[in-house]
Amino acid sequence: MRYLHALFAGTWAIARAELAIVRRFPRILLAVVAVGVVPALYALIYLTSVWDPAGHTADLPAAIVNQDQGVTYMSRTVNVGDELTHTLLDKRAFGFRAMTDAEAARAEVRRGTLAFALLIPADFSANAVPGAQRGAGQLVVYTSEGNNYSSAGLARRFAGELGHQVNEMLNEQRWGLVLNAASGSQQRLDKLKQALLELRDGSQTLANGAAQYSAAAQQVGSGFKQVNGGIRTIESKLPADADLRALKAGSQQLAAGQRELGSGLAQIGDGFGQLEAGAGQLGDGARKMQKDSADIPFVGERIAKGAGELAAGADKLRGGIDQAQGAMAKAQDGNHKLAAGATALDGGVGKLTDGMGALSGGIRTMAGKLPADKKLDEFVQGGAQLAQGAQRLLTGVRTIEAALPASITRIQGSASGLADSVEPKVEVVAPVDNNGSAFVPNMVSVALWIGAVMAGYLFNIRIVLADHTHYPKLAKTLGKITMPALIVLLQVALVLATLLGVLQVQAPHVAALALTMALASLVFLVVLFAILHVFGDFGRILTVLLLTLQLSAGGGVLPVELSAGFFRTVHSWLPFSWVVQAFRAVMFGAFDDGWAHACWVVLLSGAVAVGLMALFGKWKEVLLADYRPTVQI
Repeated sequence: MRYLHALFAGTWAIARAELAIVRRFPRILLAVVAVGVVPALYALIYLTSVWDPAGHTADLPAAIVNQDQGVTYMSRTVNVGDELTHTLLDKRAFGFRAMTDAEAARAEVRRGTLAFALLIPADFSANAVPGAQRGAGQLVVYTSEGNNYSSAGLARRFAGELGHQVNEMLNEQRWGLVLNAASGSQQRLDKLKQALLELRDGSQTLANGAAQYSAAAQQVGSGFKQVNGGIRTIESKLPADADLRALKAGSQQLAAGQRELGSGLAQIGDGFGQLEAGAGQLGDGARKMQKDSADIPFVGERIAKGAGELAAGADKLRGGIDQAQGAMAKAQDGNHKLAAGATALDGGVGKLTDGMGALSGGIRTMAGKLPADKKLDEFVQGGAQLAQGAQRLLTGVRTIEAALPASITRIQGSASGLADSVEPKVEVVAPVDNNGSAFVPNMVSVALWIGAVMAGYLFNIRIVLADHTHYPKLAKTLGKITMPALIVLLQVALVLATLLGVLQVQAPHVAALALTMALASLVFLVVLFAILHVFGDFGRILTVLLLTLQLSAGGGVLPVELSAGFFRTVHSWLPFSWVVQAFRAVMFGAFDDGWAHACWVVLLSGAVAVGLMALFGKWKEVLLADYRPTVQI
């Protein structure tokens, strides 16, 4: 009981001594106000700068250099570079402006006037649209990490999203072509089946005709062989040209002889006329002589008788000549007919010989033009092969017809759905409003740490009045913390007002948030006191190093799992880590609303720091004249 009484009494006495410093040095209030405002200003300045960077990317200068010449693909003209340029300029995700010179754009990136440049080469569409190989279409995102690493990071993320966007656009166009082709495939299949049906019928007709042709070819070949034999026999029996010439010459001679015979007959007719006239004169002379000689004695009778006989003979001669003239007339008529016949015979023989000559030439020509038996055999064999080929064609058509499907299964869906059929659905637990809100746990923790350090540095936390030497170390510790604790609580109030009133942070549990901030500030303060008491003035350096360590290992910006092994090891032993976790739990419901657990760990670290001060704290006793704040105003 005596220790507790001394503890409370000492704490109160030392706290009053700290408050008395303010009365003795009222200007210290200016420093208190300044220190109280610093965490709120720090949080405001930093959080405002990172509050919503995604909403300002349209102000980040960038360039597009589109040199794409386009390509004609499957009867369609495509220019992906133009489409991409129009899309990016319309979306204004970044402050894009169009340029024509790639080297000028690169130079502006190097000078820092552009965050990055998108370079679309002339053969981009020609390489990208056919999709012949992976990554054939090259887009260049040109940036400088040295100028600004964050801008370069945005450029890298933009490059990845751009590649996905372009591939999705190209895939949608390709699937559109596929669906258009598939939609007409059934119709084309029906047309193909109809064409095959007609082809089958035609092939059947061809096969039948080829079989008939083969049979006919055999008959033709056999017939031509017989014709060949007959023509050759006729050719062998034809008269020679000399015989025909001799026949023609004989007919001509016959006609000439007949003409000579007609001339002779005419001469004979003339002779018969003369002979008849002579016979008449002979008869007349004999009768006259008979008459005149009758009176001749002795011989008159005989002369008259002889003259009578001569007259009778002359009469008979005239009768015979008349008969001969009648026969000659008939002979002349016959000769005329013979002349006509001879002339006709001569003309007929001429035509016959000429015809026979022409016939001989024609038969010889025909014999020369007729195919040889070997050719006829090949002709017959070709007909058989044609019949076999036509049958094979018919069999092939039937095979194709049987292999064709009854129908084509059409691809279901749309071009956009097939191109981008998978969309990851992110289910977010403990949602955060924006980037600035996400930084609040880390930045407020840093601001409160800085505020605690500044509050601790306002007062000399290692001195006590000589009158208070007999009090327990714990009382000294609690008493010396009183004034800085009031300052950090002021800081908490100002930071909370800044978050809620200025930055409009959405906090579902304001009281729990305020309690977390107050607990964090007080624990940071006692940790600072413990370091300064245990390590002396060297502790001031340690507080700065500890802040750096906690920023690196606290997991406020990046997951601690992405840090090196040492930082992952010390992560759970740092109060900063648990403060950040408590803020996230109370603001966002993170860590399965594990706010109380995190606060208990923070409180435990503060108790450990207080225990270290109570056990190992080094105090310097001074008189009232030397009992003053560290900062002189």
